[in-house]
Formats: sequence, C-alpha cells, structure tokens
Amino acid sequence: MKTFNPLGLFRGMLLLGSILFCSNLFAQTTIELQQARVKLDINEQWSFYRGEKDEKVVSSTSFDDSNWEVVNVPHSMKLSSNELDNCTDSSFQETFHRYIGWYRKQLKIEANPSQKIFLEFEGAHQHTKLWVNGKYVGEDMVSGFTPFHFDVTDFVHKDGKPNTIVLSVDNRLNPNIPPDGDRRDYILFSGLYRDVYLVVKNPLNITFNWEDKYAGIFITTPTVSKNNATVNIRSTVRNEQNTAVSAKVEQRIIDKDGYVIAKAIDQHQVGPNSDHTFQQTTGITENLHLWSIDDPYLYRVQTLVYQDNQLMDMVENPLGIRRFDFIDGKGFLLNGEPVELIGVNKHQQYPFVGDAVANSLHRKDAEQLKETGYNVVRLAHYPHDNSFVEACDELGILLIEEAPSWIHFVEGEWFDNLEEATRIMIRNHRNNPSILMWSGGLNHRGPVERLHYACKEEDPTRMTGSNGAPWTGPVHSGICDIYTPMDYQNMPVTENDFSFLCEHGSSYDALKNQFEVSKSKASANRFGVAVWTAHDYFSFQKDWGMQPRRPFSFYRVPNPVNFWYKSEMTTTPMVYIGDERASRDNKVVVFSNCDEVELYNDRKLVAKQKPDDDPNRSHCNSPSYTFILNEEKGDLKAKGFIRGVEVVDYTLNKYGKAYQLKLEIEEQNAPILASGSDMRMVRAYILDKDGNHVVNNESMVSFKIEGEGILVGDAEIGANPNKAYWGTASIVLRSTLQEGTFKITAKAKGLKSSVIEGKTIAYNKDIRQQKIKDAFNYPIVKVDMGADDQLLQFGWNRWDGTSKSSYTLEDYKAEVTVSAKKGKLEWNTAFGLLGNQPYLAMDAVKVKGDDQLDVTFKSLPKGTYEIVTYHHSIKVLAKLKGTAILEKKLNTYQIVADDSKGKRTVVHAIEPTSGTKLGNLYPAKAKFLIYSDGKGDVRLTLQNHAQDVPVVLNGFELRQVKSNAHAKEL
Repeated sequence: MKTFNPLGLFRGMLLLGSILFCSNLFAQTTIELQQARVKLDINEQWSFYRGEKDEKVVSSTSFDDSNWEVVNVPHSMKLSSNELDNCTDSSFQETFHRYIGWYRKQLKIEANPSQKIFLEFEGAHQHTKLWVNGKYVGEDMVSGFTPFHFDVTDFVHKDGKPNTIVLSVDNRLNPNIPPDGDRRDYILFSGLYRDVYLVVKNPLNITFNWEDKYAGIFITTPTVSKNNATVNIRSTVRNEQNTAVSAKVEQRIIDKDGYVIAKAIDQHQVGPNSDHTFQQTTGITENLHLWSIDDPYLYRVQTLVYQDNQLMDMVENPLGIRRFDFIDGKGFLLNGEPVELIGVNKHQQYPFVGDAVANSLHRKDAEQLKETGYNVVRLAHYPHDNSFVEACDELGILLIEEAPSWIHFVEGEWFDNLEEATRIMIRNHRNNPSILMWSGGLNHRGPVERLHYACKEEDPTRMTGSNGAPWTGPVHSGICDIYTPMDYQNMPVTENDFSFLCEHGSSYDALKNQFEVSKSKASANRFGVAVWTAHDYFSFQKDWGMQPRRPFSFYRVPNPVNFWYKSEMTTTPMVYIGDERASRDNKVVVFSNCDEVELYNDRKLVAKQKPDDDPNRSHCNSPSYTFILNEEKGDLKAKGFIRGVEVVDYTLNKYGKAYQLKLEIEEQNAPILASGSDMRMVRAYILDKDGNHVVNNESMVSFKIEGEGILVGDAEIGANPNKAYWGTASIVLRSTLQEGTFKITAKAKGLKSSVIEGKTIAYNKDIRQQKIKDAFNYPIVKVDMGADDQLLQFGWNRWDGTSKSSYTLEDYKAEVTVSAKKGKLEWNTAFGLLGNQPYLAMDAVKVKGDDQLDVTFKSLPKGTYEIVTYHHSIKVLAKLKGTAILEKKLNTYQIVADDSKGKRTVVHAIEPTSGTKLGNLYPAKAKFLIYSDGKGDVRLTLQNHAQDVPVVLNGFELRQVKSNAHAKEL
C-alpha cells in the first residue's frame, strides 16, 4: 500500500491561528483564510477488496494488502451493464450489488498536537465502519445518501508517521437503513461513491452542520424586498480546550466582486469542552442584488472565529438572497414575480459506474438542464451530491429534495433513521439558495407528520411537500404546506390547494408533456410540474430501461422531447424537427417558439402553419407543430417566423448508408482534472458520407485510448465495444493522476474510424484553495456634510463644517479638507425631504455657482479608491421665461479629480437633483476612481459656471478597491 502525505504542504505547521497577519491593514490574506482549517481531498489510491474478511485481521496495521486493487473515489464495487448484468432480482434488490467492500489507505498527517483531525465522507452505500491504526473508531448507518464524519484525533499520529486507515463499506440488504427493507424503483449501487476528505481544525472551531440541529452555520433572510435584505447567521463554536476562552465571531457578507459589504461581530465566553451558538444579524441596504432563476447572483458569507485576536477557524457559505411566496390566485412568486416551474425528476446514476459519479458529471447534468430551460428539479428519491446542488445555486435551478425512501414505511429503527436522514439532509443543504422545498411525505404515501415536523424543526423557512399518488392516500397536502402528487391518471387537483405535480408521464412526441404543462398553467395555484424522469435510469421495476420518451438517454444524449421543453422555456428563437423517434407515420413533429413555421421537403413547401390548435395544450407557450406529409420524406427544412419575419431555420436531411464515425468529448465549462476521478462522456456519432446522423444505426463501436486517460468498462458489461443507441455510441472517460494528453480512437466494422485528442491539467487536492477566493475587507467611509444642527443620515459619519475645518478618516489614517477657490463655504441645514437618503440630501456644503469647491485628501494610504459624491439642493430655483414661471433644473456639474500620480479624471455632466420630493429616487451622485501613492494629495474640483446656481456637496463615500480596478470602468 502506498503512503499518501496530503499535509506535506503544511510541514512544520504551527497552530493555524498563529500565522502572521496580512501586512494589509484591512484583511487577512486569502491563504490565511484558506488555512484557518485544512480540508484535503483524499480520494486517490485506496487499496480495495470486495468480499467478506475478518475485521480484526484486515484492520491490523500489519495486514498485507499489496495484492488488492488500487482504486480512486468515487468508486463502485463493481461496474455494471445497462441491463444490470441480467440480474433477475425483484424490486427488493435481493442480490444485485449486495457486497461488502474493504478500503485501506496509508495517510501521513503533520499537525500541531492541539489540533483536531477528522475524516469526512459525503456518502457511502450504506453501512460504514472505520478503523485507524488498528483501533475501531466508529460506524455510520443512517443512510447511504447523507454525509458523516469521524473524529480521529485520538487515533492518529500527527508527527508524519504513516496512519493506517481501514473502512468496511457494507451494501448488503439491511432492513433498518432506508430506503432498504422494501421494494424500490431505483438501485442501491455499492461502494465509496462520494468524496472523502481529511479535515484539520484548531481546538476552537465551527462544528459540522450535520452534527445536530444547532451545529455549524445556518443562514436565513428574515426580510427581503427588492432593495433591502436582513441576513441572520447562526453559528455554533466549539471550544475543545480545558479552559474557557473568549471567542470572537465575525460574519462577513462578500459580493460577487469580492468586496466585504456587511459585517457583524460578537464576542462570548465559551466554557471548557463546550459549545456556544452565536446569533448575528446584519443586512444589505444598498445595491442589493437578488438571486433568481435568470440571474442567480451569489454573495458569500465568511464566518471567522478568533481567540486572542488570532484567526482560529473560517468557513464559507453561499448566500443567494431571494424571497419565496405562495399567494392564492397568483401561485408561486419568486422575488414578487409569478413563476411557473417546469422541470424534471432526476436520479444520480450513470451508465456502468452506477452512483460513483464524478463531480464534473453532476455539474454537467445541471448545465444541460439549464441550457434546455428547465427551472426546477425534484431530487428523486434521496439527497443528491453536493456538486449538483452547488451547480444549481450557480446556474439558477430550484430544487425539491427528499430523504431516501420510496413506499416502505416501518416504525422503529428504520423510521428513526429516515427521520435522522431527513434532518441531516436539511442541515447539509439548508444554506443552498436553490433549495425551494423539502419533502414532508413518502413517495406514493402522501404527508407524514413525523417528517413534516422534523423539517419544520430544522428549517422553518421553507415549505414542505406531501408526495401524494393518484391511487392511494389523501388528495390534499395534509399537514404539509404544498400538495405534491404524481399525475399519471389525470387526477383532479383542488383549485384552492397550492400544488406541484411531482411526477408525470412523457411521450415520444411530447404531447403528454404538453398536456401536463398546460393543465398546470391553467391554474395559478398549480404552480409547477416535473416530468418522470430527466434521464433513463436503473430499476428492477418493469419498463424502466432505455426509453426515447424521456428528455435524455442514460448517456445524457437529448431525445426529441427535450427540444419541446426548450421551445417552451427559452426565448431565443429556435426550431427543431423531430426525427423518427418523434415523427411517425406521415406526421412530422416540429418544436419551435416562433409564431409560425414553414416546412419544406426536398425544397418544396409542405405548409406554413401556426402551432397546433389543441385545447389540451392551449395554456402552453409553444405547443408543437404537426405537419402531414403525404409523400416520401426527403431532406426536411423548417423555417421559423416571428411577426412575419424569418428568424431561424433547422435542417434534418434524409440520411444514407452509415459511412463514418465522429468522436466528441462532451463539452463542459471546465478542464479535465488529473485527479484520477474526473470524468467525461465520450460520444461516437454514426454518420453517412455527407455527415448526416444515421439515427437508426446500432453498430458496435470499439474505443481505444492512449495517454493520460482511462476508458471505463469493457465488453463484459457492454461498455467497450458499445452498441450505438439511436445512432450514437458512448463511453465514460476517466482521468489518471498524471496530467498530460490523451488520444481516443473509435472504430466500427465497415465504418471509417475517428480520432480525438484531449488533455488533463494538474489537480489541487486542497479544497479550500479551490473554493475560497479573495475577499477585500476595505472599510467604506461615509461622510454626511452639513451645519452643526444637521440630521445625520443613519449609518453615516458627521462632518460639522461650521466647527471643523477638516475631517479625519480614521479607518484610513487620512485627512480631508474642503475649501472655496475665491469665496466662502456655506454649511447648510434643512428639514423636510421625502425620498431615499433624505438626511444626507437635506444638508450640504456649497459655494456660489461662479466659484469652485475643492476637496483634498491628504495622506491616503497607497492604493486605488472609489469615491462617490452626492449632490442635491433642497431649494428649487426658478426664473422667468416669458410670462411663465418654470422650475429650473440645476445646471450640470463637472468634477475634476487629480490624483497623486498626476492623472486627471474628468467626470462630465453630473446633474444634481433638487426639491423636497424625491419619491423613490436617490440624490444624484457621481462615482469615479482615484489613485494615491501614499505621499501626495488627491484633489477633487467641483465646478458649475452658472453664477446663480450653487455647487452643492451633501457628502461622500470612499472605499479602497482592488488594485486592478482602475483598469475597469465602474
């Protein structure tokens, strides 16, 4: 067994909190934040054996595993065919993948004696035991789909000596672990199939989210409007020292550009070997950016823990600020806007590897669904991988998540585990903004009080769904918030119930899909549907296999029905002709979001039509087009028209005899990582001589790879060679541990072969280095200028110019002065302004219009700064024009900024606001960048050449920005 030293990077590392602070006055360096705890991917090079072994023997440090297979996680104990190896199990899955497997690893750890060491698992099927250095540590047997961890601090060597890590992962039938114990329509594949991490914490640390209801971090937004949001952050800090300590917790909200825009700080004594839960509230009151399906803007929340001013721990979570409402007669509203949810159910399985799916493939699933336009996914029937959920956060897809179950329902240990799995699921994903709803019921059975109550205890901010069925159970939501039935029998839905059809059928030509979507759209309270399922999937239920009526195949190749969803859910003009999977007999089915479509057969116009006029589909945005073709199909071309103008076309040529292969590696917005675990789908399209896709070809295609890559599976499981499905053969590519290039060749009898090349790049095992990006904690100084009796704008600093000739910017150790070039400064106070920032806009310093106002910043630290100046006159000037008296707009200002580099920036045509009624408007402002070399002055000159119109400055904001910001236009 090889020895792996993931902490070699931290050799000689002292207590992480004691590392030097950044020389920058305002923030820790990114590397300090990353190293406040350690989280390393330890997926590579586990020695593996499938089968029963004596625990005492295998867990011993002296056990010889040199003849075991070396594998990388995610790992399935056995690769399997799409026919489930022709197993004849019932839906109880009596024998298939009912293995116990053993994983061993040598791990070197170098850490401070006081630090805590953990092994963290995202998921394993389904009963896991751990031994470290020959000693039994513990077990997890809640579910195969939820995360867990072991504290191995007292079992490991921290001085660089090898540690022997031994796991048994047992997927044998266990009636006490849900969803096992009864029938299911999905498969429990075996193995250590999700990521494994080594985590190192300091003795004052933030607990893991899933430990209990109050553990870890829980972020909520109690109030959200279009302009303001309140953010509450609950965090639990553990003191694993024998003396009480004073713990300071700082919460930071960071925008997409990396700037800290809000903070909350609290300090509390934490007793020896005990926990304390902090509750901190802050918010965003300016430039709020909401998270939505079309614009999934993500803030970040960093939670920092200090002891004696030393950084001891830091964790980061996403923050998508959005508001979910359910209003009778309007349905589901996202940020106040009605949204019809149209989506899919999804299983996590892939061909050959089962559940052992790389993070990149999970993300690709999300990208593919988003590209089609789906806006919701029901995660059937268990908690899904973090990487898929995180991708949905970033892409703007809403999720409905449920605990691992199907129909089975048993009191006792089984139900205890189901409830615990529900709670862990929520704790793990409660901070993901894409989660819309938790399931408070059981599939086919309807609402379950115990699950609903558990959901509400863990997360009262989200709704629960009931998971009903058309053949049994209540026809309402019951104790749950939302009625979420299946609809395979056109079941009636009560109009006054908020309902989401959690499953419905699909057809090759998408007619059934359109029927279900139209029915949902007919009533606002029926706010969404999800087709069963997005992809082909594995089950011992009958009629489960390869079905082109589903949007995508096992291999993630889209079927024609997927393109109807694209026409329904996207606005970019599109038109698509369904091939023989959708167009049968003398019908040609066309999907388009255009007003009209022309269809041509061999350049001859067949017809120009509007969408099908069918009352069962009348509420769809884009019902499909059905053309009748009373002649032999040739080369088909469809042209889409919007308001009489052709905007898009699509050609489906009649294909000839299969002639050649064309290889493609599925595109993704990320490189292939040399992690030994990264995966891509590789496809070989069968084409005729002219490059047309030969859809009905089922050739056996053989794949060969050279270089740094592995093709998963062989002939025994039908992976390689692979039988083409609707004209496309597919195989899974897996990276090696060595970065480099690879070449794949595809061959089939009688066809011209194809070659494609690719490369992998080096992989960083440090998860925090991968994910934690720069954060710029620069203070924002807000100065409200006016006379000594001014009303201060909330959250601003007062500059009373009548008694202070200068102002000190304490955060930047700089001084500001203001002066008139030739006249006197007037410091004014007024009262009575309706609008935003009224107390800022009512007061000002000003000079006459033929004068100029100079603002000078002295001793600003070296760097680039953003300055925002505010300009509003409470007085509206008037002048005679003929016989009418008209309100006169203030003349526009010009602001000249001279920085200490000698660079001049001119901001033209700033038009101040005026009057006592701004309404929903803000006072006028100018925003620009200046540079300070840390030595010379920075000067702003404000001018307005109209003698009767004063130059007004209500106040200013100043913030240092990233050094490259001056190259970007704000």
